[in-house]
Amino acid sequence: MKISVIGCGWLGLPLAETLTKQGHQVLGSTTSVEKLSILESKQIIPVLLKLDPMPVGKGFNQLFQSEVAIINIPPRRKYNSPEFYEEQIKYLKYQLQQSSVKKVIFISSTSYYPNTNSIVDTDILFDFEKGSSKAVVKGEQQISQIEQDLIILRCGGLMGKDRIPGKWFAGKSTKGGDNAVNYIHIEDVISVISKLIEVWPQSNPQKVYNLVSPEHPKKKEVHSKMADKYNFAPPIWVEPSITSSKIVESDFKDFGLKSPLNF
Repeated sequence: MKISVIGCGWLGLPLAETLTKQGHQVLGSTTSVEKLSILESKQIIPVLLKLDPMPVGKGFNQLFQSEVAIINIPPRRKYNSPEFYEEQIKYLKYQLQQSSVKKVIFISSTSYYPNTNSIVDTDILFDFEKGSSKAVVKGEQQISQIEQDLIILRCGGLMGKDRIPGKWFAGKSTKGGDNAVNYIHIEDVISVISKLIEVWPQSNPQKVYNLVSPEHPKKKEVHSKMADKYNFAPPIWVEPSITSSKIVESDFKDFGLKSPLNF
């Protein structure tokens, strides 16, 4: 199968590499000229594409000639406004509307949900006043306007490789130690996407799934475990022990996802 991975960053590159090893013909986009050779070395067809917010690059139209397109362009909250991200996804939407792509997987985030201090599922609506990310919501609203079959994966906090929960707060004061976590391991994300490509849901042309571990231990428990395992100073927990948050219901409970404490 011919698959395009639009955004070969921390998640997209190993995803593209895995799909290539599974026998698919994979095109991968990067914003960096220097990274083109890295993609090519992994048998991924390299494509230069930057959303500024209009698409610029070289030969990027070939990304929209695949059967499946996986969009993995997260908002850069530190550098760009929510409106900029909305425009980026809008231009991708225009490209898809004129393309031969039949199926789209859009990598989103559980920051779509408001902080309800309770369990949330895909029936819960966003609420900007209670912490829903405007960029994430606006991005989903744009991509949902395409006519292709669409799967939106709202991923929890991504972990694995160099992303170790708690390490950023090593020896630092932080709050919310008793909050439940909503993590997902990168290997699980790749496994779920691979399976969805193999067995595409047929009941509805648009699907939204929460991709998080079905286990939600306390943040303090996870960070302490990681500090012991990777030999860094644990965070210093201060009050309040519970902050505004939510518990995201997993839609992949029977998939064998990794526990946040077992990776």
